[in-house]
Amino acid sequence: QSHELQPSVMVGKAGITDQTIAEINAQLKKKRLIKVKLLKSAREEMKQQARDLANKTNTTLVRQVGGVIILHRERPC
Repeated sequence: QSHELQPSVMVGKAGITDQTIAEINAQLKKKRLIKVKLLKSAREEMKQQARDLANKTNTTLVRQVGGVIILHRERPC
């Protein structure tokens, strides 16, 4: 299912910003599973950035392959 997704949020030189968090939260209101791309300039600390994004957006880090991460958030009952 996640393989077919296109990245809907990009993280660039500025790293994880309030705008990035807001955009991820907006995307997760529309769908439970999103793909985020970490641009080449942001790849030095990709694993840490992926964990930070998951923590700051209250999501589960489903998978990370290179500079692409999949985030999932359960919808409240």
